[in-house]
Amino acid sequence: MKNRRSTACLLATFLTTIVVFVAAGPARAEDDLDVIKDRMLQETVRPGVNADRARDLADRLQEDGSWPDIDYENRRRSRWPTAEHLDRVEVLTRAWRKPESPLQGADDMLAAARTSLNYWLKHDFRNPNWWWNEIGVPRTMADILLMMKPELENGRMQKGIEILKRARPSMTGQNLVWVTYITAKRGVLQGDAELVDRAFARIADEIRITEKEGVQPDYSFHQHGACLYNHGYGAGFAADCSRIAALTHGTRFAFSRDKIDTLAAYILDGSRWMTRGTWADPGANGRGITRRGRWDCHYLKSAARNMLNLTTGRPEQFEQLLSRLQDGQPPLTGNRHFWCSDFMTHHRPEYYVSARMYSSRIMNTDGPHNQEGLLSHHVADGCTYIVRDGDEYRRIVPVLDWHKIPGTTVVQKKNLSGSPRRRGETEFVGGVSDGRYGAAAFRFHNSDEKLRARKAWFFFDEAFVCLGAGISHPSDGRVVTTLNQCLLDGEVVSAAADGGRTELDRGEHTLQDASWVLHDRIGYVFPGGADAHLTNREETGSWWRANHQYPKDKVKKDIFTLWLDHGPSPDGVGYSYMVVPDIGADRLADFAGDPPLRIISNEPGLQAVWHAEKKILQAAFHQPGRVELDDGLAVEAEKPCIVMVRGRGGEAKIAVTAPPQKLDALDLAVTVPASDGTAKKRELHIDLPDGPRAGSTAVRTLQTTEN
Repeated sequence: MKNRRSTACLLATFLTTIVVFVAAGPARAEDDLDVIKDRMLQETVRPGVNADRARDLADRLQEDGSWPDIDYENRRRSRWPTAEHLDRVEVLTRAWRKPESPLQGADDMLAAARTSLNYWLKHDFRNPNWWWNEIGVPRTMADILLMMKPELENGRMQKGIEILKRARPSMTGQNLVWVTYITAKRGVLQGDAELVDRAFARIADEIRITEKEGVQPDYSFHQHGACLYNHGYGAGFAADCSRIAALTHGTRFAFSRDKIDTLAAYILDGSRWMTRGTWADPGANGRGITRRGRWDCHYLKSAARNMLNLTTGRPEQFEQLLSRLQDGQPPLTGNRHFWCSDFMTHHRPEYYVSARMYSSRIMNTDGPHNQEGLLSHHVADGCTYIVRDGDEYRRIVPVLDWHKIPGTTVVQKKNLSGSPRRRGETEFVGGVSDGRYGAAAFRFHNSDEKLRARKAWFFFDEAFVCLGAGISHPSDGRVVTTLNQCLLDGEVVSAAADGGRTELDRGEHTLQDASWVLHDRIGYVFPGGADAHLTNREETGSWWRANHQYPKDKVKKDIFTLWLDHGPSPDGVGYSYMVVPDIGADRLADFAGDPPLRIISNEPGLQAVWHAEKKILQAAFHQPGRVELDDGLAVEAEKPCIVMVRGRGGEAKIAVTAPPQKLDALDLAVTVPASDGTAKKRELHIDLPDGPRAGSTAVRTLQTTEN
């Protein structure tokens, strides 16, 4: 065919991976555009080819280039049926162009691809949703044009180019990356090196730390305003930017080292900490929580592979990330608080847990765009996911009771309506973390529902503690705090305060004066006993309930739900429970009988927990106050803050944060017993991080023994 390289040369080019390309730069600077074109083409043809499907599409193609089963009049804003036409054109084109394809070079494949492409170019289908017109359609069109370029005359190519021009690089975050990469492909098709240069430079510019949309100072990711989105738009950002960085490596379009470093930190210090194995925390996925297959982080595999082809200075961590995604090992261990997004994650080899909050600084979730994310009203009201193997919440969306999101305190209503998106109403939301342990606190207020609560989490090694205080709601609606709602896996056992155990039959149960509950090797302990409610039964629902892109077909799943009922019109009530992941019934009974964790205070002004074995005190001062232990350890705070004191007997580390994120410094009075039995009060003036790091943790080391 005219203007084509020899088959042998093409085969050699396509079989060479980007890994080989990035290993050596071009011989001359003027060859860079050709190198980029070859790499783009190689990337485009890489997906596998289903020859049977391609033949079927060609056989069913009508004379005018359309398919009889596609609704070309449909204008649905999401999952647009008409766009399937262009996807099929891409399948035909790849089947014809890919060297390993059994249909490579087949005349009937080329004819079908050209005829179907002509049909789209003739009708130029549009959608009311801008995304399809400026990103979705141009993105697919760019790949088709790259593969078919040698066989398209100028007229058809120009019509395709005009569609690509609708991708305007005038956005932010992942949207900017999408439209600008389309622009780079347009530059390659037009042979315009300057346009390609500007496009890649604009993408590189977006790889930066910002307090607007994009990568935040704590390596969380925001899109659609101040909305946590590491696993939604941020997933595309990680995958696409790492791929483009590898694509341009060794050419004049290559990203600078500081951009590579920022991208590496975003993946390793941000998104990686919001996962467990291949499970992606839905709290970082916006409205994508209601999409099928969006509770996983497979995108990090390609991102890690791409980053391993670059000089990052962190290859071992990327190797570990890849191993963790493929084999589950080695697990992460540590605690991270994302102060820009009011989100804390806690990792141990046996489990992962997170606390999702929101403040007047950020949104709770994304809006219900495109009729998805319709029931996500409470996904940030203290959401606490507990994960061991990653299957605990797999495809639970169709049957989920959205009034009982794990960890949340919610007014129970018949239906959820209106937009779920809202900005928080309080400033005191945050967390303290020293990298291994952490505590988070949430002064929750929902004025629409007239609900108030003080919620706090205290994370250690074998267990964590959840406290609630000052829960108030003047209306009749019942208020409940949900400990967990997940897939039912095996038996459920409960124990009363007198030690008697019961294996619970499937159904609904009210547990009076319960000491603990065990399900799926996760123990829930109620210090002092509590009346709890539990269901372990089949639930019925549909994907359509939360996402109108999907059908109303009934879905049934066995679900475990455990909650505390605070009744109608609660006034200043509270709750306390401990969660012990990866434990059996006998060990759980021992833990509940003599827990190493002690709740020091659970009042609206002060929530505090002491770990006797590890010598760790964690306290959330919602107002100025003092906490003191029997052995003399004491902390006095002059302003609201969250404090952690770790260690004694010579040296103690004091970690502190002030969640309003407005203070320059904080004064604390700390008394730590020394190894010689003495205890001396120390007045500490602690400078707090400011600017982009306001809200992060300040750490001071206190010598408790006099020299």
